[in-house]
Amino acid sequence: MIPTSSELIDKLGGPAVVARLLGIKPPSVVGWRANGIPDDKLIRLAPTLEKAGIATRRELRPDDWQSIWPELAQSIAATN
Repeated sequence: MIPTSSELIDKLGGPAVVARLLGIKPPSVVGWRANGIPDDKLIRLAPTLEKAGIATRRELRPDDWQSIWPELAQSIAATN
């Protein structure tokens, strides 16, 4: 099961850490707890979330991960 936006933020270390990763102000991140992480920010956070073992890019963007990360699609195709 994919964590909620609030859980993703907490697992990364909280709003201040997420804001620092994205180069934005923490109050913006706090608002995402209820409204969801905007697509463009989630795409930027996805590799970090994956590397930390929180969620894979495929889990985070199940409908369009191939077009966002074509290198991931190629590596999966090569292993099949």
